[in-house]
Amino acid sequence: MTEVHAKAQRRDRWVTWIVIAVFVVAMILGWAVKSAAENSTVDYAAEGVQLSYPKGWLRAKVEAPLLLHVQDQQATPAPSSLMLQRQPLSTGMGEGGLSAVQQALSLERGRQWVAYRVLESEEKVSIAGHEAKHVVFAYVETTPNPFLVTEPVVMLGEDYIIMAKDGSNAYVFTLTAAKENYEHVQDLLTDLVRSFQE
Repeated sequence: MTEVHAKAQRRDRWVTWIVIAVFVVAMILGWAVKSAAENSTVDYAAEGVQLSYPKGWLRAKVEAPLLLHVQDQQATPAPSSLMLQRQPLSTGMGEGGLSAVQQALSLERGRQWVAYRVLESEEKVSIAGHEAKHVVFAYVETTPNPFLVTEPVVMLGEDYIIMAKDGSNAYVFTLTAAKENYEHVQDLLTDLVRSFQE
């Protein structure tokens, strides 16, 4: 009886180890599929620029100076957005042109967005081989429909402003997201800048 009992215990141990191995392999495969899905992108080329944005984000119709505007419509309480715009620089502005672009954007946003405030501004930040001006800002997103019952949403945003190779334009890369989603999508702006080619 003990010999039969010992064989049964050995078989049970093998079954236990097989179950553990199958579980570990399933977890690794699941993680790999999840990573591949989260990191997939869509290539975009227009107006002499090329870049990649997150797959699943919807592209909105744009007019100059915007070159690209994509949104994650699944984000709540407000959609997250990535934008690229090209702003002309006056001849001879050099590095001061990036600050002029940032000031013009701040004035425009201050008129259009509720409670727009620049929270942080850095000169000469290095990102993906470019020297950029980096700006972090906040504003309040409100629904223009007075009959729709919604709460205002605090939005955080970030700009990287880089000079075009020929110095005639500045490219403004922008991310906006609800405060509670901001940390989850913040790296997407860096990825957008890294994928950029003119």
